[in-house]
Amino acid sequence: MRKSIFAISLSFNLLATALAVANPLSLFVDQCLQFDAESQVAIPNAWQSSSKTPYPPLTQSVSLNELVAFESSLLSLNNLNDRNNYYRRLTQQTEYQQNLLMCQVHLADELSWLLNQIDPQLLQADKASFKLSPHQQPYYWYLTSIQQLKNAKLNVDVKSMLHGLQTSIEYNLRQQYLFEANAECALETASESTKKSINNISTTAQNVARYLLLQPKSSCRQQAWLAYQGRAKEVNQTNLLVIHKIKTKQAKENGFADSADFQLKNSELTVEQLSLFLNSQTENIQVAPWDLPQALKKQPKIATEIQTTTHFIDTVFEQLSLFSLDFERLPTSANTTDIYRVWHKKRLLGEIFLDINTGEAAQAVNVDYFTIKQSVVGQQLGQYALNVPFELTKVKQYDDLIFALSDIVNQLAKGSQFYYVNQQNISPLNQQLGTYWLATWLTSNLKLDHEQHPRAKLINSFKKQQLVFRSKVALLFYQQDLSKFELYQPILNRILSQSFEDSFGVPYLSASDAIFSYLAIANEGISYYLLLWQQTLAQLIYNESLSSSQAKAIFDVIVVNEHHQSLYDQLSAVFKQPMDFEHLLWRINYVGTKQE
Repeated sequence: MRKSIFAISLSFNLLATALAVANPLSLFVDQCLQFDAESQVAIPNAWQSSSKTPYPPLTQSVSLNELVAFESSLLSLNNLNDRNNYYRRLTQQTEYQQNLLMCQVHLADELSWLLNQIDPQLLQADKASFKLSPHQQPYYWYLTSIQQLKNAKLNVDVKSMLHGLQTSIEYNLRQQYLFEANAECALETASESTKKSINNISTTAQNVARYLLLQPKSSCRQQAWLAYQGRAKEVNQTNLLVIHKIKTKQAKENGFADSADFQLKNSELTVEQLSLFLNSQTENIQVAPWDLPQALKKQPKIATEIQTTTHFIDTVFEQLSLFSLDFERLPTSANTTDIYRVWHKKRLLGEIFLDINTGEAAQAVNVDYFTIKQSVVGQQLGQYALNVPFELTKVKQYDDLIFALSDIVNQLAKGSQFYYVNQQNISPLNQQLGTYWLATWLTSNLKLDHEQHPRAKLINSFKKQQLVFRSKVALLFYQQDLSKFELYQPILNRILSQSFEDSFGVPYLSASDAIFSYLAIANEGISYYLLLWQQTLAQLIYNESLSSSQAKAIFDVIVVNEHHQSLYDQLSAVFKQPMDFEHLLWRINYVGTKQE
């Protein structure tokens, strides 16, 4: 595969080089396609597959200098990947999207080749050696992250097939399908002059939401909602079952009973523990999804204060100064762009490029942010781009901006000298825990208490139970042997219908349709639960932030995490008692996530 990519790059480089002078995006793609891991990455000799010299178990083989050199050279690949993702989100032009996709494929091939050069036994021996020394825990976690990347690596052909299947599923879910309502469920247009029955409803999310809002009959709303859930089942079933087969085969080749166990291998949870957690978060809200728009219509709207975005950001920065964070605004010549340098305890972390949208459509602009470069202690400063409207006029804009700033700070303040440890954290369970805790803390301190509004409570409770249900769907799907789906479908319908009723108060007889109704089950798989997990723990930890000194201590433990503590070590420090899953679940169930 690497040879074919280089063959493509040779012909493409002629065009890219010609355009590079006029277009920096073409220059980037040219640079990306010329990246060669074999000549540019300093793989430690002690890890390479050709190094078969036996050595005693648990004897350190790789030197710390080699690790630092390896990380430094590997940053080139990771920075190219981050920049490629950044550009892909900025440009919509088909030509550039195709070129950037070629860059992504090339970088994936280079990483795959690089990981193939590392002998798993030699890597494991060094990892075990580092684990024995408390002073070398950062290196242990770094080797763990490399090992996780190596274990997750798929054959190039299989990876290409998997990507194609996921893309096809996404495409099918975006298409419009028609729900043909019977005469009893047809809607009439509001205008008397053009009054006519509408019984063909396009199953886009917007059209279905409008139908649910206008249709007074619950049974008709249910029909439309069920049609939306099953809109792409026929075209997506084969693709998703092939993904299931690929992941099941990968799990068994790595010694796991099923894909669910394999996908949880890098976390500190078992399948049984995840089930217990999901059950602890299950609550019957007595509102069916098809009745939600009608229920919201009865609730008063949330009043929102309108203020300039820059003023609100300054207010957020003032709050964050509690954690010894300083935001230095740099002078710029552009009227709509601000640059902030971010410091923590006099250590420069990186920069935030703030792009403020002005003009007539500015209020409709969503808050969005991108990684330009990941912060790595001693290696490079982080850089983030943040796009915002000129004014904040909606609750969602406030929420999104608080989350964006929290996530940027969470990434910039990481205390590791290794890219993958900062990016992935120690395990998936605490990857964005700092982000959600910081967002919860800021929301409370800024007194944005719209979450106590009845309308917000209803929306949040529904979103939570949707997360719970879909997490159960993904878990059950990847636990089963579905080689003959038709035989298992009645069992899936029965189990998932009960799970649906536990959350929403009504049965869902064709609940296996939910498997084919959302993209995350193909892309994220079991990991879909992580959002619910981190939100729950963030609220639980926030309840311990009763004073400024406690909040500062929690920031150092959860966000900076300089000592590379695992999740349960972090929780032990926060709650000042030894923590494991059983103690955590007890605290979730009996202490609760509401501050008392």
